[in-house]
Amino acid sequence: MTGRDPSTLIVTGADAAHFANLRVLVGSWLANMHHQSLAVCDFGLLPEQIHELKSFPGLELLTIPAKIIHPWQGKSLIGRFLESTRIPWEIVMWIDADAFFVHPLPPLAPLLNGYDMILDAHVQSVGEIVAECNLSALQLRKDDAYFSAGWWVSRRGCLLGTYEALTASVQYQGNLWECDAFVAAIYKEKLKARTVSGAIWHSRGKTSLHTCEVRGVQPFHCGSPVYVMHANDGYTVRADGRRVLNRPELARIQDHYEAEYRRSV
Repeated sequence: MTGRDPSTLIVTGADAAHFANLRVLVGSWLANMHHQSLAVCDFGLLPEQIHELKSFPGLELLTIPAKIIHPWQGKSLIGRFLESTRIPWEIVMWIDADAFFVHPLPPLAPLLNGYDMILDAHVQSVGEIVAECNLSALQLRKDDAYFSAGWWVSRRGCLLGTYEALTASVQYQGNLWECDAFVAAIYKEKLKARTVSGAIWHSRGKTSLHTCEVRGVQPFHCGSPVYVMHANDGYTVRADGRRVLNRPELARIQDHYEAEYRRSV
């Protein structure tokens, strides 16, 4: 079941170096999720890139009066970016700019009933990922579950402020400081999370990115259509900065959505 959920706002963010990836995401949004509004946080886009984005109805560009030094820093400031949106929302869906929609998602409000977040747990634990310097700083336990920050859903009123503060406290410390802070914010606020299968809801390197079946431009995991694909592993980088997945059938999906974007500009 799919359909418009007026309470949900899709949010992403990119700087100039990641704009080629953003084109794939926007093309996939046009094809699969255009029934939901999309907000793009400007982490340092060029004027011509901003001009391109402004041509899409239903897409809103968000800025803040602060210099974004690193895209992860910008991502942690989602709450501040959302202060300027003109779109009413009660649920925010974050998706990284190097990820893209490959199937419409079902309405999220019913799935969030009784929960604060929808997200997928990483296959590795906190102790396998977080650098020692961030374990104590973020008060994380090695036996805690680690969560993926490339795609997630949260209801209004939780996570964002704590996420910003914790990211600022460990910025540039450790290997995955932004995601470490995201995980820590969930535990600090004791959020009730509904975990979903990453292989279906957020396919990436550690789940089904390398093993999914592909029929045309639709990937499947065990017969279920994948919703979000994330080019975070097994890729080469094109001259324009766009990630190209090494599996030819997945690269063709990226090309399909990039073409969808260019047809609509």
